[in-house]
Amino acid sequence: MKKPAPARLTEHGLEPIPGLPEALPEGEVLLWQGAPAWTEIAQRIFLIRWVMAYFLFLAGWDILNAALGGASMTAAIGSAAVLLLVGSIAIGILTLLAKVTAKTSVYSITSRRLVLRVGVALPITINIPFVAIAGADLRNRKDGHGDIVLDLLPSHRISWIALWPHCAGWSVGRPKPMLRGVAEATEVARILGEAVANAGGAAISRGQNTPEAEMPNGATAMA
Repeated sequence: MKKPAPARLTEHGLEPIPGLPEALPEGEVLLWQGAPAWTEIAQRIFLIRWVMAYFLFLAGWDILNAALGGASMTAAIGSAAVLLLVGSIAIGILTLLAKVTAKTSVYSITSRRLVLRVGVALPITINIPFVAIAGADLRNRKDGHGDIVLDLLPSHRISWIALWPHCAGWSVGRPKPMLRGVAEATEVARILGEAVANAGGAAISRGQNTPEAEMPNGATAMA
């Protein structure tokens, strides 16, 4: 692991270690840091491919209607071009949002906890001690990126609004924090599993493509 960068002033304030709001206590070490890939945010949160397909469908429908109805093809092509322009603007905005979301997100695994520094307009830091994690689910994809979804103990919850989009699906009633769209997800899951095991967690392995990872039972999670 690379040596942590020195303290610096960011849009999130003075960070002694980028992504962490304060210096780690004595005996706690940083094991891994990463962030979601903006392409994963764009595709899986903002559904950019579906938006693109929607505007292409509307443009094609305009041209097809004109061809079948005997209307002016020039007018139909002009209308389709306007739709494609609007679609391009929408895709550009969603792409920008995805890049900003990824840039302002930092995931950190220490020897004692998982830390999520997230949020664009209102950045917050969420600390999840290993003792609050009941289980983990690794969702791998062919390109090496993947999601690591965490189950928290029933007595420990984090606001869905505070977590989004770093949470699984529509788990509003019982939000599940996640490391979304991280590169080399299998290796990250291994690091997390070993850290939890070394902290005294109970072994729980589940989910698709989930390596043997140790996950604990115990105390508290705070936002």
